[in-house]
Amino acid sequence: MNDFIAILALSLLTSGLSEALSYALVFRTEQFQRLKAKVTQTEARLDEEKGTAAGSGSGKHRQRRIAGLETQLADARRGASSLQMRTMLVVGLVQAAAIYGVSARFGGRAVATLPFEPFGLVRSLTHRGLPEDSAPAACSATFVFVLGGLAFRAALDRWLQLGLPKGNSLPAWVADPEAVLAGKK
Repeated sequence: MNDFIAILALSLLTSGLSEALSYALVFRTEQFQRLKAKVTQTEARLDEEKGTAAGSGSGKHRQRRIAGLETQLADARRGASSLQMRTMLVVGLVQAAAIYGVSARFGGRAVATLPFEPFGLVRSLTHRGLPEDSAPAACSATFVFVLGGLAFRAALDRWLQLGLPKGNSLPAWVADPEAVLAGKK
């Protein structure tokens, strides 16, 4: 149990370090802040334009304005994504080094036991670094570290809210399937 808690603590520490690196290299830069403000402003204008009554202008003119705003929004999001790519390599190296360290320190020992026997693909993930004769429901330190890192990183992203606003990134057929089906008839 102590190994399990130590691995989760390392996972939390590594996730925090990754978020700190992302903040230092991308999120606090003036260029990213400018793009974030543009995304927020363009989303508000787009929502306002889509929400206004059709009588505010001709249909084609209004559709052109909406298309222009959607293009501006896509360009701003693309620019912010290219800035975020800077940190992906650094964060990936930090994560790889941490996984190597965890594997070296806790390799060959089961640190947790699953309440079920996983099927083939999942078993290869849960048994990474464990000997062949280990229990079928055993979990390796690497699996616990990676799973904890995914959970902590998502929680930190949500809590700190450093990145771009999420907006409505759902495809139209998911967001409003009735309207899509009605348009095809």
